[in-house]
Amino acid sequence: MPRPKGSKNKPKTGKLSSAADYVAAIEAKAAEKAQLEQNISETLDQINALKAQLKANRAALKATDNAIAKLETKKVNAEAKAALDAQKTELDSTVQKLLTEGMTMDQIIGKLNQ
Repeated sequence: MPRPKGSKNKPKTGKLSSAADYVAAIEAKAAEKAQLEQNISETLDQINALKAQLKANRAALKATDNAIAKLETKKVNAEAKAALDAQKTELDSTVQKLLTEGMTMDQIIGKLNQ
């Protein structure tokens, strides 16, 4: 296929033509850069504040978890003690019943050991 005739060097558009245009463009970009740097600084401050808040929340969560664990342990111990007291009460009532029926202590102990 033959090459088309004509120049490939076309004039480029969109370029600034005078020094004043460059100065204005540099000032505009510098202002944009300053605004972006300010935005970054504000964002970093917000992130640091959120990190501090997260740290405090995690510490509070850990303290609450520890308190819950202690309360659960106390609950289990209280339930075990209540069950033991109920068994003792039942045993005492059974021994009293057997004594009133006329059994001797040796017979009662013999039944308990079985």
